[in-house]
Amino acid sequence: MSKIDRTKRPRRIAADEAHAWARNLRLGNHHAKSVLRSLSLYVDGDGWCFVGIEQLADDCELSPDTVRRRLVWLEEIGAVVRKSQWLDEKGCRNGDGRGKRTSDLIRMMVEADTAIIEARARGEEIDDDDGDIGGISPSSQQGLNPAAEPVSPAPALRQPSQSCDHLNSEPEPESSPLPPSRGRESAAPDRELEEPEHFAPAWQAWRGHEVMGAQRHLALKEFRRLTLGEQLQCRAAIGPYNALLDKHRRSTVVNFHMWIRHKGFLEFPDAKLAAPPPPPPERRWVAGDELAGVLVAGAIAGRTIRPSNDPDRGPGLWTLTPPRADLSALAQFHDDKPEKWLSVDSGSAHFAAWRDRLQAWLGGDPIVGERVWTEDHDPAVHDVPPIHPNFRFRKSKRSLRVPALWPPRRDGSWAETDEGEMS
Repeated sequence: MSKIDRTKRPRRIAADEAHAWARNLRLGNHHAKSVLRSLSLYVDGDGWCFVGIEQLADDCELSPDTVRRRLVWLEEIGAVVRKSQWLDEKGCRNGDGRGKRTSDLIRMMVEADTAIIEARARGEEIDDDDGDIGGISPSSQQGLNPAAEPVSPAPALRQPSQSCDHLNSEPEPESSPLPPSRGRESAAPDRELEEPEHFAPAWQAWRGHEVMGAQRHLALKEFRRLTLGEQLQCRAAIGPYNALLDKHRRSTVVNFHMWIRHKGFLEFPDAKLAAPPPPPPERRWVAGDELAGVLVAGAIAGRTIRPSNDPDRGPGLWTLTPPRADLSALAQFHDDKPEKWLSVDSGSAHFAAWRDRLQAWLGGDPIVGERVWTEDHDPAVHDVPPIHPNFRFRKSKRSLRVPALWPPRRDGSWAETDEGEMS
Protein backbone atom coordinates (compact mmCIF):
# COMPACT_ATOMS: atom_id res chain seq x y z
CA MET A 1 0.00 0.00 0.00
CA SER A 2 1.46 3.33 -1.04
CA LYS A 3 1.58 6.25 1.33
CA ILE A 4 -0.08 9.53 0.45
CA ASP A 5 2.15 12.58 0.72
CA ARG A 6 0.03 15.06 2.67
CA THR A 7 2.65 17.83 2.55
CA LYS A 8 0.92 21.03 1.52
CA ARG A 9 2.28 22.23 -1.77
CA PRO A 10 2.82 25.96 -2.26
CA ARG A 11 -0.08 27.75 -3.89
CA ARG A 12 0.41 28.60 -7.56
CA ILE A 13 -1.13 31.68 -9.11
CA ALA A 14 -2.60 31.19 -12.56
CA ALA A 15 -2.75 33.94 -15.16
CA ASP A 16 -6.56 33.83 -15.25
CA GLU A 17 -6.69 34.20 -11.46
CA ALA A 18 -4.39 37.23 -11.59
CA HIS A 19 -6.44 38.72 -14.42
CA ALA A 20 -9.70 38.21 -12.51
CA TRP A 21 -8.18 39.82 -9.42
CA ALA A 22 -7.02 42.84 -11.42
CA ARG A 23 -10.36 43.05 -13.21
CA ASN A 24 -12.37 43.08 -9.95
CA LEU A 25 -10.28 45.80 -8.28
CA ARG A 26 -12.02 49.19 -8.12
CA LEU A 27 -9.23 51.71 -8.48
CA GLY A 28 -10.98 54.72 -10.00
CA ASN A 29 -8.06 55.01 -12.41
CA HIS A 30 -8.61 53.42 -15.79
CA HIS A 31 -5.01 53.81 -16.97
CA ALA A 32 -3.62 52.13 -13.84
CA LYS A 33 -6.16 49.34 -14.14
CA SER A 34 -5.24 48.82 -17.78
CA VAL A 35 -1.57 48.48 -16.81
CA LEU A 36 -2.45 46.07 -13.98
CA ARG A 37 -4.56 43.88 -16.28
CA SER A 38 -1.77 43.82 -18.85
CA LEU A 39 0.67 42.67 -16.18
CA SER A 40 -1.51 39.62 -15.56
CA LEU A 41 -0.64 38.41 -19.08
CA TYR A 42 2.99 37.93 -17.99
CA VAL A 43 2.49 36.57 -14.46
CA ASP A 44 4.17 33.33 -13.38
CA GLY A 45 3.03 30.89 -10.73
CA ASP A 46 4.48 32.99 -7.92
CA GLY A 47 2.85 36.22 -9.02
CA TRP A 48 5.98 37.77 -10.57
CA CYS A 49 6.03 39.49 -13.97
CA PHE A 50 9.06 40.36 -16.07
CA VAL A 51 8.04 42.71 -18.84
CA GLY A 52 9.43 45.96 -20.22
CA ILE A 53 7.82 49.39 -20.15
CA GLU A 54 7.67 49.57 -23.94
CA GLN A 55 5.77 46.28 -24.13
CA LEU A 56 3.27 47.40 -21.50
CA ALA A 57 2.85 50.72 -23.28
CA ASP A 58 2.12 48.88 -26.53
CA ASP A 59 -0.35 46.53 -24.84
CA CYS A 60 -2.24 49.38 -23.14
CA GLU A 61 -1.87 51.85 -26.03
CA LEU A 62 -0.40 54.38 -23.59
CA SER A 63 2.81 56.39 -23.60
CA PRO A 64 5.80 54.92 -21.70
CA ASP A 65 5.69 57.91 -19.34
CA THR A 66 2.08 57.14 -18.44
CA VAL A 67 2.93 53.49 -17.77
CA ARG A 68 5.85 54.50 -15.53
CA ARG A 69 3.69 56.84 -13.47
CA ARG A 70 0.94 54.26 -13.16
CA LEU A 71 3.39 51.60 -11.93
CA VAL A 72 4.63 53.97 -9.25
CA TRP A 73 1.07 54.70 -8.16
CA LEU A 74 0.14 51.00 -8.15
CA GLU A 75 3.14 50.33 -5.92
CA GLU A 76 2.13 53.14 -3.56
CA ILE A 77 -1.34 51.71 -3.02
CA GLY A 78 0.07 48.19 -2.50
CA ALA A 79 -1.23 46.54 -5.68
CA VAL A 80 2.24 45.67 -6.96
CA VAL A 81 5.82 45.48 -5.68
CA ARG A 82 8.81 46.20 -7.90
CA LYS A 83 12.28 44.71 -7.52
CA SER A 84 15.26 46.12 -9.43
CA GLN A 85 17.01 43.76 -11.83
CA TRP A 86 20.38 43.72 -13.64
CA LEU A 87 21.97 41.68 -16.45
CA ASP A 88 25.58 40.58 -15.84
CA GLU A 89 28.25 39.99 -18.47
CA LYS A 90 26.99 36.41 -18.98
CA GLY A 91 23.44 37.56 -19.66
CA CYS A 92 22.13 36.25 -16.33
CA ARG A 93 19.48 38.30 -14.57
CA ASN A 94 20.17 39.16 -10.92
CA GLY A 95 19.03 41.51 -8.17
CA ASP A 96 22.50 42.19 -6.75
CA GLY A 97 23.44 45.18 -8.90
CA ARG A 98 25.87 43.25 -11.13
CA GLY A 99 25.95 44.40 -14.74
CA LYS A 100 23.57 46.66 -16.63
CA ARG A 101 20.17 47.71 -15.34
CA THR A 102 17.19 46.06 -17.03
CA SER A 103 13.42 45.95 -16.55
CA ASP A 104 12.08 45.62 -13.01
CA LEU A 105 10.66 42.37 -11.67
CA ILE A 106 7.05 43.20 -10.74
CA ARG A 107 4.95 41.16 -8.32
CA MET A 108 1.16 41.34 -8.39
CA MET A 109 -0.08 41.35 -4.78
CA VAL A 110 -2.94 38.94 -5.46
CA GLU A 111 -3.06 37.78 -1.85
CA ALA A 112 -3.20 41.31 -0.39
CA ASP A 113 -6.37 42.76 1.16
CA THR A 114 -8.31 44.27 -1.75
CA ALA A 115 -10.26 46.53 0.61
CA ILE A 116 -7.07 48.22 1.76
CA ILE A 117 -5.82 48.61 -1.81
CA GLU A 118 -9.09 50.14 -2.95
CA ALA A 119 -9.18 52.46 0.09
CA ARG A 120 -5.69 53.68 -0.68
CA ALA A 121 -6.70 54.20 -4.29
CA ARG A 122 -9.57 56.44 -3.09
CA GLY A 123 -7.12 58.46 -0.99
CA GLU A 124 -8.68 57.44 2.32
CA GLU A 125 -6.96 57.29 5.69
CA ILE A 126 -7.12 53.76 7.08
CA ASP A 127 -5.65 51.83 9.98
CA ASP A 128 -4.16 48.37 9.98
CA ASP A 129 -2.13 46.28 12.40
CA ASP A 130 1.10 48.04 11.44
CA GLY A 131 -0.22 51.47 12.36
CA ASP A 132 -1.55 54.49 10.56
CA ILE A 133 -1.43 54.19 6.79
CA GLY A 134 -2.20 57.38 4.97
CA GLY A 135 -4.37 57.60 1.93
CA ILE A 136 -2.86 57.86 -1.50
CA SER A 137 -3.78 60.48 -4.02
CA PRO A 138 -5.88 58.68 -6.66
CA SER A 139 -3.53 59.78 -9.42
CA SER A 140 -0.35 61.73 -9.94
CA GLN A 141 -1.04 62.19 -13.66
CA GLN A 142 -2.22 65.45 -15.10
CA GLY A 143 -5.94 65.50 -15.85
CA LEU A 144 -7.12 63.25 -13.00
CA ASN A 145 -6.37 65.60 -10.11
CA PRO A 146 -6.69 69.39 -10.23
CA ALA A 147 -3.25 70.92 -10.58
CA ALA A 148 -2.02 73.64 -8.22
CA GLU A 149 -1.31 75.84 -11.25
CA PRO A 150 -2.51 75.41 -14.85
CA VAL A 151 0.07 74.01 -17.22
CA SER A 152 0.65 76.04 -20.32
CA PRO A 153 0.94 74.84 -22.95
CA ALA A 154 -0.80 71.57 -22.15
CA PRO A 155 0.91 68.40 -23.43
CA ALA A 156 -0.62 66.95 -26.57
CA LEU A 157 -2.32 63.56 -26.66
CA ARG A 158 0.18 60.71 -26.32
CA GLN A 159 2.96 63.30 -25.98
CA PRO A 160 5.57 62.15 -23.39
CA SER A 161 5.71 64.31 -20.31
CA GLN A 162 9.04 65.92 -19.40
CA SER A 163 8.38 65.80 -15.68
CA CYS A 164 8.41 62.05 -15.13
CA ASP A 165 12.00 61.56 -14.01
CA HIS A 166 12.72 59.08 -11.26
CA LEU A 167 9.57 57.02 -11.92
CA ASN A 168 11.06 53.80 -13.21
CA SER A 169 14.31 51.91 -13.30
CA GLU A 170 14.40 51.05 -16.99
CA PRO A 171 16.95 50.78 -18.48
CA GLU A 172 19.33 52.60 -16.11
CA PRO A 173 19.07 53.02 -12.32
CA GLU A 174 17.74 56.24 -10.88
CA SER A 175 16.44 57.68 -7.63
CA SER A 176 13.42 56.26 -5.83
CA PRO A 177 10.03 57.96 -6.37
CA LEU A 178 8.91 60.72 -4.06
CA PRO A 179 6.81 59.65 -1.05
CA PRO A 180 3.03 59.47 -1.59
CA SER A 181 1.28 62.83 -1.55
CA ARG A 182 -1.73 61.46 0.44
CA GLY A 183 -3.87 64.11 -1.22
CA ARG A 184 -2.49 66.92 0.97
CA GLU A 185 -0.11 68.75 -1.36
CA SER A 186 -1.66 72.15 -0.77
CA ALA A 187 -1.79 71.76 3.03
CA ALA A 188 1.71 70.29 3.57
CA PRO A 189 4.53 72.83 3.94
CA ASP A 190 7.54 72.52 1.63
CA ARG A 191 9.82 71.33 4.42
CA GLU A 192 7.65 68.22 4.93
CA LEU A 193 8.08 67.27 1.27
CA GLU A 194 11.86 67.19 1.61
CA GLU A 195 13.50 63.99 2.74
CA PRO A 196 15.99 64.19 5.63
CA GLU A 197 19.58 63.95 4.49
CA HIS A 198 20.23 60.53 6.02
CA PHE A 199 16.96 58.81 5.10
CA ALA A 200 17.81 57.69 1.55
CA PRO A 201 21.13 55.97 2.48
CA ALA A 202 19.47 54.39 5.53
CA TRP A 203 16.62 53.06 3.38
CA GLN A 204 19.04 51.68 0.80
CA ALA A 205 21.05 49.93 3.53
CA TRP A 206 17.99 48.24 5.05
CA ARG A 207 17.71 44.61 3.95
CA GLY A 208 14.66 43.79 1.90
CA HIS A 209 13.86 47.40 1.03
CA GLU A 210 13.49 46.32 -2.61
CA VAL A 211 10.19 44.60 -1.79
CA MET A 212 9.05 47.13 0.81
CA GLY A 213 8.31 49.92 -1.64
CA ALA A 214 4.76 50.37 -0.34
CA GLN A 215 6.13 50.97 3.18
CA ARG A 216 8.70 53.57 2.20
CA HIS A 217 6.44 56.49 3.09
CA LEU A 218 5.80 54.93 6.51
CA ALA A 219 9.53 54.69 7.18
CA LEU A 220 9.98 58.29 6.03
CA LYS A 221 7.18 59.41 8.35
CA GLU A 222 8.81 57.73 11.35
CA PHE A 223 12.28 58.94 10.35
CA ARG A 224 11.11 62.56 10.27
CA ARG A 225 10.02 62.26 13.90
CA LEU A 226 13.57 61.54 15.05
CA THR A 227 16.02 64.23 16.08
CA LEU A 228 19.08 64.77 13.90
CA GLY A 229 21.23 62.83 16.37
CA GLU A 230 18.78 59.93 16.34
CA GLN A 231 18.70 59.96 12.54
CA LEU A 232 22.47 59.64 12.46
CA GLN A 233 22.36 56.86 15.06
CA CYS A 234 19.63 55.04 13.12
CA ARG A 235 21.64 55.10 9.91
CA ALA A 236 24.84 54.02 11.68
CA ALA A 237 23.12 51.12 13.52
CA ILE A 238 21.88 49.40 10.36
CA GLY A 239 25.31 47.89 9.64
CA PRO A 240 25.74 46.29 13.09
CA TYR A 241 22.11 45.16 12.97
CA ASN A 242 22.72 43.36 9.66
CA ALA A 243 25.88 41.80 11.10
CA LEU A 244 23.86 40.54 14.07
CA LEU A 245 21.32 38.99 11.70
CA ASP A 246 24.14 37.17 9.90
CA LYS A 247 25.60 35.98 13.18
CA HIS A 248 22.31 34.38 14.23
CA ARG A 249 21.49 33.26 10.67
CA ARG A 250 18.28 35.24 10.54
CA SER A 251 16.89 35.71 7.04
CA THR A 252 13.78 37.72 7.92
CA VAL A 253 13.76 41.32 9.06
CA VAL A 254 11.07 43.58 10.46
CA ASN A 255 9.64 46.45 8.48
CA PHE A 256 11.92 49.45 8.59
CA HIS A 257 9.26 51.82 9.90
CA MET A 258 8.53 49.50 12.85
CA TRP A 259 12.25 49.29 13.68
CA ILE A 260 12.43 53.08 13.70
CA ARG A 261 9.20 53.50 15.68
CA HIS A 262 10.44 51.23 18.47
CA LYS A 263 13.94 52.75 18.22
CA GLY A 264 15.73 49.48 17.67
CA PHE A 265 18.84 51.46 16.76
CA LEU A 266 19.31 52.35 20.46
CA GLU A 267 20.48 48.75 20.99
CA PHE A 268 23.68 49.72 19.17
CA PRO A 269 24.93 52.79 21.07
CA ASP A 270 28.52 52.40 19.84
CA ALA A 271 27.62 52.39 16.14
CA LYS A 272 29.32 55.17 14.22
CA LEU A 273 29.16 56.25 10.60
CA ALA A 274 32.33 55.83 8.61
CA ALA A 275 34.19 59.03 7.90
CA PRO A 276 33.21 60.49 4.53
CA PRO A 277 35.80 60.12 1.80
CA PRO A 278 37.98 63.17 1.14
CA PRO A 279 36.77 65.43 -1.65
CA PRO A 280 38.33 64.79 -5.04
CA PRO A 281 41.30 67.03 -5.86
CA GLU A 282 40.67 70.08 -7.98
CA ARG A 283 42.23 70.41 -11.38
CA ARG A 284 44.84 73.16 -11.67
CA TRP A 285 47.06 74.66 -14.38
CA VAL A 286 50.82 74.01 -14.13
CA ALA A 287 53.02 76.77 -15.53
CA GLY A 288 56.21 78.72 -14.80
CA ASP A 289 58.94 77.07 -12.73
CA GLU A 290 56.78 74.07 -11.96
CA LEU A 291 56.24 73.42 -15.67
CA ALA A 292 59.98 73.77 -16.30
CA GLY A 293 60.59 71.27 -13.49
CA VAL A 294 58.14 68.82 -15.07
CA LEU A 295 60.03 69.04 -18.37
CA VAL A 296 63.37 68.45 -16.63
CA ALA A 297 61.91 65.44 -14.79
CA GLY A 298 60.63 64.09 -18.11
CA ALA A 299 64.09 64.48 -19.66
CA ILE A 300 65.68 62.56 -16.74
CA ALA A 301 63.10 59.75 -17.04
CA GLY A 302 63.40 59.61 -20.82
CA ARG A 303 59.80 60.69 -21.43
CA THR A 304 58.56 63.24 -23.92
CA ILE A 305 56.20 65.76 -22.33
CA ARG A 306 54.41 68.22 -24.61
CA PRO A 307 52.74 71.15 -22.81
CA SER A 308 49.49 72.60 -24.09
CA ASN A 309 49.36 76.19 -25.33
CA ASP A 310 46.33 77.90 -23.81
CA PRO A 311 45.35 81.23 -25.45
CA ASP A 312 44.77 82.85 -22.05
CA ARG A 313 47.21 81.06 -19.76
CA GLY A 314 50.07 80.36 -22.16
CA PRO A 315 51.99 77.05 -22.15
CA GLY A 316 51.20 74.62 -19.35
CA LEU A 317 49.59 71.38 -18.24
CA TRP A 318 46.46 70.40 -16.32
CA THR A 319 47.02 68.25 -13.23
CA LEU A 320 45.16 66.98 -10.17
CA THR A 321 48.27 66.82 -7.93
CA PRO A 322 49.08 69.58 -5.43
CA PRO A 323 52.05 71.94 -6.05
CA ARG A 324 55.49 70.41 -5.40
CA ALA A 325 58.35 72.63 -4.23
CA ASP A 326 60.94 69.95 -5.07
CA LEU A 327 59.64 69.74 -8.62
CA SER A 328 59.87 73.51 -9.07
CA ALA A 329 63.49 73.35 -7.83
CA LEU A 330 64.45 71.50 -11.05
CA ALA A 331 63.59 74.59 -13.12
CA GLN A 332 67.18 75.90 -12.87
CA PHE A 333 68.31 72.99 -15.09
CA HIS A 334 65.74 73.61 -17.81
CA ASP A 335 68.27 75.08 -20.27
CA ASP A 336 71.02 72.51 -19.58
CA LYS A 337 71.97 69.76 -21.99
CA PRO A 338 71.33 66.30 -20.49
CA GLU A 339 74.57 65.03 -22.06
CA LYS A 340 76.50 67.11 -19.52
CA TRP A 341 74.66 65.72 -16.50
CA LEU A 342 75.95 63.07 -14.10
CA SER A 343 75.29 59.38 -14.64
CA VAL A 344 74.03 57.28 -11.72
CA ASP A 345 73.90 53.50 -12.12
CA SER A 346 71.15 51.10 -11.16
CA GLY A 347 71.74 49.58 -7.75
CA SER A 348 73.22 52.73 -6.23
CA ALA A 349 71.54 54.87 -3.57
CA HIS A 350 71.56 57.87 -5.93
CA PHE A 351 69.72 55.90 -8.62
CA ALA A 352 67.09 54.68 -6.12
CA ALA A 353 66.52 58.19 -4.74
CA TRP A 354 66.01 59.70 -8.19
CA ARG A 355 63.90 56.78 -9.41
CA ASP A 356 61.46 57.03 -6.47
CA ARG A 357 61.19 60.82 -6.76
CA LEU A 358 60.59 60.68 -10.52
CA GLN A 359 57.89 58.08 -9.99
CA ALA A 360 56.17 60.38 -7.48
CA TRP A 361 56.43 63.37 -9.85
CA LEU A 362 55.40 61.71 -13.12
CA GLY A 363 53.54 58.52 -12.17
CA GLY A 364 52.84 56.06 -14.98
CA ASP A 365 55.11 53.12 -15.80
CA PRO A 366 58.02 52.29 -13.46
CA ILE A 367 61.21 54.28 -13.99
CA VAL A 368 63.94 51.90 -15.24
CA GLY A 369 66.51 54.29 -16.70
CA GLU A 370 68.32 54.04 -20.02
CA ARG A 371 70.41 51.06 -21.17
CA VAL A 372 74.14 51.74 -21.35
CA TRP A 373 76.41 49.19 -23.06
CA THR A 374 79.52 48.33 -21.04
CA GLU A 375 81.37 46.39 -23.79
CA ASP A 376 81.96 46.91 -27.47
CA HIS A 377 79.75 45.23 -30.00
CA ASP A 378 81.29 42.03 -31.43
CA PRO A 379 79.29 40.54 -34.31
CA ALA A 380 81.05 37.18 -33.90
CA VAL A 381 79.46 36.57 -30.51
CA HIS A 382 76.60 39.08 -30.24
CA ASP A 383 74.93 38.70 -33.65
CA VAL A 384 74.94 34.91 -33.93
CA PRO A 385 71.79 32.91 -33.07
CA PRO A 386 71.32 32.12 -29.37
CA ILE A 387 71.76 28.39 -30.08
CA HIS A 388 75.25 29.03 -31.51
CA PRO A 389 78.03 27.87 -29.18
CA ASN A 390 79.79 31.25 -29.47
CA PHE A 391 76.72 33.32 -28.62
CA ARG A 392 77.09 35.70 -25.67
CA PHE A 393 74.89 38.50 -24.34
CA ARG A 394 76.34 41.94 -24.66
CA LYS A 395 76.95 43.42 -21.23
CA SER A 396 74.97 46.50 -20.26
CA LYS A 397 73.62 48.42 -17.27
CA ARG A 398 70.78 50.75 -16.42
CA SER A 399 71.50 54.34 -15.47
CA LEU A 400 69.95 57.79 -15.20
CA ARG A 401 71.45 61.06 -16.29
CA VAL A 402 70.72 63.53 -13.51
CA PRO A 403 71.69 67.17 -12.92
CA ALA A 404 72.83 66.43 -9.33
CA LEU A 405 73.77 63.37 -7.31
CA TRP A 406 70.70 63.65 -5.08
CA PRO A 407 67.23 64.92 -5.93
CA PRO A 408 66.05 68.11 -4.19
CA ARG A 409 64.45 67.88 -0.74
CA ARG A 410 60.69 68.10 -0.55
CA ASP A 411 60.89 71.72 0.57
CA GLY A 412 62.85 72.57 -2.59
CA SER A 413 66.31 72.82 -1.01
CA TRP A 414 69.37 70.88 -2.16
CA ALA A 415 71.80 68.70 -0.23
CA GLU A 416 75.41 69.84 0.09
CA THR A 417 78.44 67.54 -0.43
CA ASP A 418 81.39 67.46 1.89
CA GLU A 419 83.18 69.81 -0.48
CA GLY A 420 80.33 72.31 -0.26
CA GLU A 421 79.07 71.65 -3.78
CA MET A 422 75.40 71.16 -4.56
CA SER A 423 74.61 67.54 -5.28
